[in-house]
Amino acid sequence: MPQDIVVAAKAGTSPQSLGNALPRDWIPAFAGMTAPSESEVNMLRDVIAILASTPDKLKQEIASMSMKEMKARPAPDKWSVQEVLAHLDDVEEIGMRARVAAMIDTENPLLPSFDQKKRAQEMKYNRKHPLKSLASLTRQREANVNWLAKLKPAQLKRRGTHQKVGDLSVEELVTEWAFHDLGHLKQILEIKRYALYPHIGNMRAFYKLG
Repeated sequence: MPQDIVVAAKAGTSPQSLGNALPRDWIPAFAGMTAPSESEVNMLRDVIAILASTPDKLKQEIASMSMKEMKARPAPDKWSVQEVLAHLDDVEEIGMRARVAAMIDTENPLLPSFDQKKRAQEMKYNRKHPLKSLASLTRQREANVNWLAKLKPAQLKRRGTHQKVGDLSVEELVTEWAFHDLGHLKQILEIKRYALYPHIGNMRAFYKLG
């Protein structure tokens, strides 16, 4: 299986190279299983590349922000950059890896849901240092990308039952992991747009913030 991906990740290879390292002739490790299609191989390559690139993208987006700016909420009911980073760090284990691991290690496990807003309050996202949250996420993500790259085709097809949404495969949850990343990257960009909006004068007439 793609040991070259693991080596590339450890060596600090770019996310694009990491994704491209996934071999197209990746063959199941045991007899009787259908080999993954080209589209499935490409999807896994793209998902791993997204997951590998997220910490650097986050670092780039917050590089010019002051602590005050990272703590500022764009609206009372919307998270700050500080809270987004705390959330990503927090759910990397409980919302992502732990669920995937449960499906790999257990036959059709129940995957508990959790109240995101309640969790944010309990874990005090609004008191977490954003740079420490990002550093913790970066450490976790490197280990998790290496781990995901070692999964066998049979493991990607294993299933579990989410408490709220029902049946899921490992492949679907890993793909959602990348989808979740992109959603929060978009959220941080939107926070930065909110900060710029008051300073664009009459051009505000062309824009409507959600």
